[in-house]
Amino acid sequence: MSRFRLYPTPVQAQQMLLHCAHARYVWNLAVEQHAHWRPGTNPANDTAPVTVLP
Repeated sequence: MSRFRLYPTPVQAQQMLLHCAHARYVWNLAVEQHAHWRPGTNPANDTAPVTVLP
């Protein structure tokens, strides 16, 4: 197993933190959507009432 050590510049460190923040946002969004869109459920029923037109 290879191991590497990074010594980023302050600008690179800031970019790495921003990248991690974006990755965490996307991960949390995926977890939320996975929990919401389960098979056999209708998400439209959870968000707004359906208006039936005559």
